[in-house]
Amino acid sequence: MNRQQWKDLIEAMGFIAVIASLVFVGVETRNSAKQSELTAQALEISAYRELMANIDDLNMLLLENPAMANVLSDIWTLESAGPETFQAERAMFILFRHGDLAYFMYERGAINEDRLRSALRPVPIYSEQGRDFWDAQKHNFTRGYRNYIDRLIEELEPAGSVGN
Repeated sequence: MNRQQWKDLIEAMGFIAVIASLVFVGVETRNSAKQSELTAQALEISAYRELMANIDDLNMLLLENPAMANVLSDIWTLESAGPETFQAERAMFILFRHGDLAYFMYERGAINEDRLRSALRPVPIYSEQGRDFWDAQKHNFTRGYRNYIDRLIEELEPAGSVGN
């Protein structure tokens, strides 16, 4: 090989090295962006979980303290249904909020639908009291979660019984 051929070969190798470096930088940039997105998603889920835990803590206080439940049942309801009924409603809220958190994680891609359905198993949509509570309180939840729970309830109802 003469000097010009060596020069051309080295320039070609340098060009290939530059292209390889650019591809590597592109892949690393994409991976970094994906990692940042996953970190943001984890923080969002954690913050929402903490918010739901705060709501659950308040509801647990009402479940564990009949005197507090009696006071707040008079404040939060137009008629006094009594502390036991109020405590039962708070317990229902805890269960539906659990489902809300699971649905939020599903929406964010943190769990798949099989895990969502498993997580929703404690939500009392399988009882008439649970469905009555849901009908009265579903406006307190997000549209996506409402639609999903309504769809699950429809799946439970025998064909032809809707609206009867």
